[in-house]
Amino acid sequence: MALLLAGLLAVTAPAAADQLPSLGSQSGGALTATQEQEIGQEFLTQARRELNFVEDPEVLGYVRAIGHRIAAQTDFDAYPFHFYVVEDPSLNAFAVPGGHIFVHSGLIEATDTPAELAGVLAHEIAHITQRHLARQVAASQETQLQSLLLVLAGVMAGMQGQGEAAQALVAGASAYSQQEMLSYSRTHEHEADRLGVGYLARSGFEPDGLPAFLEELQDWSSLQGQAPPAYMSTHPLTRERISDARNRASRMRAAADSTPLGEGTYQRVRARVQAVTAESPEQAYRDFTKRVEDDPENAAARYGLSLAARLTGRTDEALDLLRDLIEQAPEEVAYRSSLAEALMEDDNPEKAIRSLGEALERRPSAPELREQLGRAQLAAGDAKAARDTLREVTRDHPRRASGHRALAEAYSRLDEPIRAHRAEAEARWIAGQQAEALQQLRLAERLAQEQGSDQLGRIRARIEELRL
Repeated sequence: MALLLAGLLAVTAPAAADQLPSLGSQSGGALTATQEQEIGQEFLTQARRELNFVEDPEVLGYVRAIGHRIAAQTDFDAYPFHFYVVEDPSLNAFAVPGGHIFVHSGLIEATDTPAELAGVLAHEIAHITQRHLARQVAASQETQLQSLLLVLAGVMAGMQGQGEAAQALVAGASAYSQQEMLSYSRTHEHEADRLGVGYLARSGFEPDGLPAFLEELQDWSSLQGQAPPAYMSTHPLTRERISDARNRASRMRAAADSTPLGEGTYQRVRARVQAVTAESPEQAYRDFTKRVEDDPENAAARYGLSLAARLTGRTDEALDLLRDLIEQAPEEVAYRSSLAEALMEDDNPEKAIRSLGEALERRPSAPELREQLGRAQLAAGDAKAARDTLREVTRDHPRRASGHRALAEAYSRLDEPIRAHRAEAEARWIAGQQAEALQQLRLAERLAQEQGSDQLGRIRARIEELRL
């Protein structure tokens, strides 16, 4: 798949290479911001076709909240940041041009504190703010884009745990470039550590989160006596680098921040990752049962057990656990959202709507809760209410593919096929399925023509936008 990505992108590489600007600093690099975004979008499109992304709202929302809090401490404004969670047990995280940052579910599970997870994200954000990949392209005077394509292909192979494939692509990149371009240079790694530690401190996280995780990663690799984790194959790790990061962190203090992204939230999200990505839900259920038996007061373990119980068909047990958790922590929105999930499994959407209403009283602007409410309204047979709810969600969060898909279902239930095709097209486009998105718009166009709909002009305009 990594080689396929290189082949797909390389088709346009010669022409693009002729248009590259002269070599510059990290503010410009060998690629313009627009070129970086185009390459990143192409990479994301391919990744969505080949990988399993974690779309769980609580997990994704937490990672994005940390990422955006850290990104707000930078002065980078060339393009926005986007954060994704890949369902993969390997320890890996990486950034690609255009502000796209990916973290594996296995890495989230491997961290021990919110500061460690934040440290990884801060490091990747620094790679983006300093345009490290774009600057590495500058090392290859004649075949810049071809080298970058192999870098991205190698990253893809590495993130899938294909160490040998990643190394082979490094060798291929060396043929195009005078340096090994898959591995970030030591200078870039030190720079990302230095800036990442500062971002952490200014974001309110303990600055030693990054060096602590790097130490654990190196210790883990030594104890295993095996090939290093994928993260180390693309981020060279040395004792000197860890020491430098540790020394820098020791000179900083975390800024005060009251946003609820700390230990309790982190442990709950980590438990959710373990439950929703478990290869064997039954094994996850047994693991969480033991953890609760060992520590009955551990709220995160009980929450994980409730999720595992629901995913293994033990709905009544899940409902009891979640109601107990809500009684002990009535302001915790995640428990009410999960209760609504269990109630939906129990074919009780009306009660799910009530639970979500109570959650929205506490967090009225949360898009994941509003979308969940729309889906519950659909399940309850109130398609009009669902349409109104989901229209607001997609209006306020136009890049939310799942919201557009749910809205398409609402329109379909209301016998509005033109709008249903348009909403489905937006969902497909966001998911990187360009051909399928245009196909949906063509279906909408044909129906609009047949019915003389006033939507025809907007549909054709959107088709032209997506074809550019």
